Amino acid sequence: MKIIWTIVTLLLLAGIVVVFQPPAPTRRPDDSAMIESAERAMELATATEKSTSGATTAPSAPDLDAALAAKSGAPSGDASSDSKESATALAESATAAAKDAASVASQKSASDGDAAPIATASVETPATTTAAALGPAASEATTKKPSPEPAAAKPEELAAGSEFTPEIPTIAHAEILPSRFIKLADGDISVDDAWTVRGAGTNESPYEVSWEYLSSAQETYVPRLSEKKIPARIAFLHGKVVKISGYLAFPLVAPTSSECLAMLNQWDGCCIGIPPTPYDAIEVKLATELKGWKKHTINFGAITGVFKVEPYLVENWLVGLYLMEKSKIDTEL
Repeated sequence: MKIIWTIVTLLLLAGIVVVFQPPAPTRRPDDSAMIESAERAMELATATEKSTSGATTAPSAPDLDAALAAKSGAPSGDASSDSKESATALAESATAAAKDAASVASQKSASDGDAAPIATASVETPATTTAAALGPAASEATTKKPSPEPAAAKPEELAAGSEFTPEIPTIAHAEILPSRFIKLADGDISVDDAWTVRGAGTNESPYEVSWEYLSSAQETYVPRLSEKKIPARIAFLHGKVVKISGYLAFPLVAPTSSECLAMLNQWDGCCIGIPPTPYDAIEVKLATELKGWKKHTINFGAITGVFKVEPYLVENWLVGLYLMEKSKIDTEL
């Protein structure tokens, strides 16, 4: 009997405790998340205002999350999607307010003559991050380019040089415009005070010209518009040995070829790249047949051969202008 009465007494005591115990404060998960988001936004706004005044640097969002998580005893990232959106909106509002405060502070500083700069956070772009990750390898050029244009001679170099008149051959279907030629002290030739030609026009020392130099013929030679004047700077290359580097297009069907097309722009001869014009392309006839190139690929090389200026017209439409004969290709650039 004593055991039974003991059990009954304990049950009564437990019931009394349950009945008279005050209810524990409850908080809905959504309310907790909203309060936590508001606290986070307030801390972010405070930290941002401090950073604009130069006192401290604004902590990042993960740091604030960790601090709030430690404060509340719950892991960060437990808020619902609605609370996260609310927190984001509050943070954006706080950031905008901080920017306005910084702008006002900077204007006030400028008006007061205060030279102390306001600290700003540096932003690292993806390109900067990639370059930093790649290191020195990022600075190396991976794309080959055609011959660069040599710098024009300086006035003192022109004054120290000697003017001369080279032999200018006759060009069919064209009138020759005069050009000014000056032999510089280093052996280069300055043409029209704007172009520089290196070399002597021989097999041992071919003239080195750029595509910009050759393309300048389109300024005065447009047969379809009845403009048929070729500058002497272009005509004097006729019959000389010239070297120029550029992109190459070979026949798409033949396994071997003694001809190719040298161009300023990339073009595979069919579908990829920019088709050339008569002013930025050279029809090349090779001294020996070439084989082994890959079809529909971009080939690059330096062409050396006897240069010819031979306009090819079809009812006053210019189809071709430049040729090279007895040429050789150097792809080891």
